[in-house]
Amino acid sequence: MMLSETAAREQRQWFIVGRWQEYEGESRTNLLRIIAVGAFYIIELLRFYVFQKGTAEQLPFHRHATMVAVAWTMVGLAVLLCLRMRIFPAALKYASTACDVLLLTALAALAGGPFSALVHVYFLVIVLAALRFSLGLVWFATIAGMAGYWALVGLEDSKTSRWFDANHVVPPTTQLVTLLSLAMTGVVLGQVVRRVKGMAEDYARRMAAAEKTA
Repeated sequence: MMLSETAAREQRQWFIVGRWQEYEGESRTNLLRIIAVGAFYIIELLRFYVFQKGTAEQLPFHRHATMVAVAWTMVGLAVLLCLRMRIFPAALKYASTACDVLLLTALAALAGGPFSALVHVYFLVIVLAALRFSLGLVWFATIAGMAGYWALVGLEDSKTSRWFDANHVVPPTTQLVTLLSLAMTGVVLGQVVRRVKGMAEDYARRMAAAEKTA
């Protein structure tokens, strides 16, 4: 009975610590989100006004990229408002990550689909998920990133009426390497999150033993 009460108390304390870490992690992730959106939009401005001299054929994409950047910034401001008002439901981190993947996929679809350099940003979304120290969120971001990339591949195939048939626009090996890389990134970060709890428990045991010895 005593052991179960102790275990329950430890689980409660770990839950409280975990929630505070999720809160701090969401705050830092949101700051990095806003910085990243600004940095990537600066690259778009350089591409449009400097490298390509603002050509007329590039204007539609530039406008769409601006709208996506504004929408992404609004997501960041909405999350910031929730954190400032101490509104932090467990679903918030999933909602913000889902918005990241959806907006990234929409922008990448306009920028060249699976051939766009924006595909690499899926890895950043997975890495940011690890800042919340939530194993479930890491898996959610990994699966969402893989689904987003595969959606880009499907959209590219559909342009030539070959929806995942034998003649892929994106070579199957390229697809598999990208999907496997996303999956392995999630697996590695998931293991890091798992080891955090073990490290914290080992540290607590050592501190308790040191206090008894003293």
